[in-house]
Amino acid sequence: MTEATTPAETTAALKERAGVVNALLDGTQTVLVRHPTLDPGTIDERFVLYPAYSHQEPARYQSRYADYYHRASAKPDAGLPIRAVVDVREEYTVSASEDDLESLARHYVYSPDGLCDKYDPDDGLRVLLLRVSELESPRLIEERGSYRGCRAWIDLADDVEVDTNAATPVLDDATFAERRAAVRDALD
Repeated sequence: MTEATTPAETTAALKERAGVVNALLDGTQTVLVRHPTLDPGTIDERFVLYPAYSHQEPARYQSRYADYYHRASAKPDAGLPIRAVVDVREEYTVSASEDDLESLARHYVYSPDGLCDKYDPDDGLRVLLLRVSELESPRLIEERGSYRGCRAWIDLADDVEVDTNAATPVLDDATFAERRAAVRDALD
């Protein structure tokens, strides 16, 4: 008699530019600005950030945050670092107007022009307020063929174990509450 097996759960991962992932882990950035077609529906599960090293453009960064590009401009040879787990705490839709994007500039490392260049938005953009936590045991993983390509979401392979519950928020509760209030003020 053979024992029934159930497939291992995969870990959902959002591919995001490596410089932005670093800014989120440093607590410099607390939001992601996304085109609505990249993330249809509600994002209500925890996910990890998968750093993407292609298509990074230094001109998209605000000059004061250019170091985030330079620190993450080359893919590491040892593997891709999975270091962050994320919860979406709030979601907004904003127009792609210069005023709306300018109001977000202090919460994001890209410039308003860089955001428009990245997404070429005709309609609104989706703003996700994130609670980012750093994994206690970061993982270096092999970039597999199934992870490549221009898509926002991937499932990490079954053999890539990431304990998303063993993570510490990068911002303490008080600082996160201040950032949340500032994002709300910027978008009202």
